Amino acid sequence: MKIIDTINGTLSPLPPIWFMRQAGRYLPEYRALRETTSDFISYCLDSEKASEATLQPITRFDFDAAIIFSDILMIPWAMNRNVRFITGEGPKLDPLAHPADLIVPDSAVIMGKLQPVFDAISKTRTRLSDDKALIGFCGAPWTVSTYMIEGGSSRDFATARKWLWQDPAACDQLMDHLVSASIDLLAGKAAAGANILMIFDSWAGVVPSYLRHRFLIDPVAKIISGLRERHIDLPIIAFPKGLSGGFADYVKATGCDVLAVDHTVDPVWLDAHLPKDVVVQGNLDPVVVETGGDALCDAADHIISAFSGRPHIFNLGHGIGQFTPIPHVTQLLNHLRNTYQ
Repeated sequence: MKIIDTINGTLSPLPPIWFMRQAGRYLPEYRALRETTSDFISYCLDSEKASEATLQPITRFDFDAAIIFSDILMIPWAMNRNVRFITGEGPKLDPLAHPADLIVPDSAVIMGKLQPVFDAISKTRTRLSDDKALIGFCGAPWTVSTYMIEGGSSRDFATARKWLWQDPAACDQLMDHLVSASIDLLAGKAAAGANILMIFDSWAGVVPSYLRHRFLIDPVAKIISGLRERHIDLPIIAFPKGLSGGFADYVKATGCDVLAVDHTVDPVWLDAHLPKDVVVQGNLDPVVVETGGDALCDAADHIISAFSGRPHIFNLGHGIGQFTPIPHVTQLLNHLRNTYQ
């Protein structure tokens, strides 16, 4: 698998390529499949459909890795937080009035409810060619906790941030519950056939710098060390979206194998401030893929050039947008494959 070779230190003129949210609404085949299921959670829990959605972008674009179709809020769903997705609004949950209010079901109950996710991984790994890696993922404890406290997404996550300052001990407890569940979830995905694991910290950028280690870095480090204690040695990608600095410290402290960065990070600056053995994933702006044209190729070339001296996985700086034209994705992939082979 090319992406595994890269994570192990192999340099290549053409890096392995996959896109965050590559199984998604920009694909007409995805939209058609989604219409056959009543709600999003049911879609994620239908192992056949989740497997089919996972494979759709591989069939169309021949990416180097597939990421299992699921959601970072499956753990809160399994914890009975009434997770649902509202068209035009996004995810909604029953908000926690206080971080200590979470009643955590037994681990076996949580993982039993998530068994269809593991089944989807097993089915996908069987159907996926041997040269393609399969990625299993979870949401980082901080990001998942923001949804649980806010009751959904938020503009500034003021309520979740307030609790970090007002009752940090209760927030520690909530984080520990999510760490334990995340270890179980990722271990189950590894056992089901995932080749790579990924931790999405979508709202890392809103954590106050003073509290970064306690609530952002330490929980991710606990997940990774917990997996290693279970002798799960799969590569782990961490994506602290919006992190404003301290990338080398983040990699060292968490123990992640790959640092994924968003499109706001200057790749030239990052390359100069990271040890050369750190594998980087990223970080093309999804909007330039939606835009297309010469700007798309120029932006991709800039990233390839910046990371040419280190192991690099080419990806977007966030998930591909639902209005991205298919020809623009084809343009980008053809440009990369024709220029850097």
